[in-house]
Amino acid sequence: MIINYENIVKYYCKTHLPFLYKLKEKHKQNKYRRKVTAAIAKYRDQYRQNGVYPLFTVIEIETLNRCNNTCSFCPVNKHADTREYKAMDQELFVAILEQLQALRYTGTVHLYSNNEPFLDNRIIDFAKLTKEYVPQARLKIFTNGTLLTLDKFKAIIQYLDRIVIDNYNDDLQLIPTIETIYQHAKNNSVYNDKVRIRLRKIHDVLSTRGGQAPNRASEEISSLPFGCLLPFRQMIVRPDGKISQCCNDALGKITMGDLTRESIAAIWQNSKYLALREQITQGRAGLPLCDNCDSQL
Repeated sequence: MIINYENIVKYYCKTHLPFLYKLKEKHKQNKYRRKVTAAIAKYRDQYRQNGVYPLFTVIEIETLNRCNNTCSFCPVNKHADTREYKAMDQELFVAILEQLQALRYTGTVHLYSNNEPFLDNRIIDFAKLTKEYVPQARLKIFTNGTLLTLDKFKAIIQYLDRIVIDNYNDDLQLIPTIETIYQHAKNNSVYNDKVRIRLRKIHDVLSTRGGQAPNRASEEISSLPFGCLLPFRQMIVRPDGKISQCCNDALGKITMGDLTRESIAAIWQNSKYLALREQITQGRAGLPLCDNCDSQL
């Protein structure tokens, strides 16, 4: 299925069946808590046995730190973003790929983070380079689709294992650029497993994003009363080569390392990551950003 209709059901229940929606959310949280608890125990066992944590399974590489959308839930929407503009040097991008190649990386490479990847006019070339250096890795992009022409889609899809197009429209209707992609993709079975279009509202209320979601700023926010998997399985690279704590650290408030000075492998096992993993096994309370986070990723 190219279009994901799950959100339509969510929005309906949230508006018309709030009791059912809250019940579902509670069930989701309990299920996630059990998953996190079991997975963290497994990671810690591996660390005790081997003296190192297993390599991350997802790396997000943000090649340009800007977005062109106005999503009210995002701390780096184009009206709220306070980051200094930065585009990643191609030399740094290639150096990251060379390290992943040397590590025989088989996880997922995301050519985006808290940005719109098609604002970077090099993104198709970067996707091609990624497949050349780490062909065994899965390559994925999330985009809001507003800049995605059919020609750009055809050029980049050959390198991607998955493209997720978030169609932001409060009426849940396909915007023109995404409608063009959908009409092309639906008649080509080769795209069935590669293309996902998610119908989303631009004024949705989502997780707190480490307490930074603009449309939840007035709330009294409590963190989830259990840990998080992101420090064990995810690395977030900003355009300047610095490593953010996780994908919810949209503004790059916490830096775990610097790839212009250190290697991927060294940063992943450094004292900052080790301390974070140790602390978060006890829960999120008291940790910067985590303390106000209810993200379930």
